[in-house]
Amino acid sequence: MGNGKFYVRIVGIIFNPKERKILIGKNKGDKNYSFVDGELKYEEELNSGLKRVTKEKTGYDISNLGSIFAGLRKKDELAIYFLCEIKNGKEIRGAKVEKIRWVKAKEIEKLINEKLPGKLKEYLNSIAG
Repeated sequence: MGNGKFYVRIVGIIFNPKERKILIGKNKGDKNYSFVDGELKYEEELNSGLKRVTKEKTGYDISNLGSIFAGLRKKDELAIYFLCEIKNGKEIRGAKVEKIRWVKAKEIEKLINEKLPGKLKEYLNSIAG
């Protein structure tokens, strides 16, 4: 990056309250899983961008239950995490998505191969331990 631009990454934490699991996916060519995320487009509203990214990658329409965490991922990238639930639709992997999995919170760090920020990890463990 480093081109004078600032990026906003929207991250959907898609939660199934009945099973207490969170949806993660793996893009083709990636070694690790990740949350459903994408870059916010210029002049796009946060909620619209979140719903667009989720639909493109998973096939699901979601309800945005609100932001749960925000922080800088890189010097020029702000990540905003939203708790979401599936409203309707059926699981259809996006063109760049290889796998989709529902997991417990305790499995996430190993599968994404990344340490979660403390407050985010604590929150996820409380809802999907």
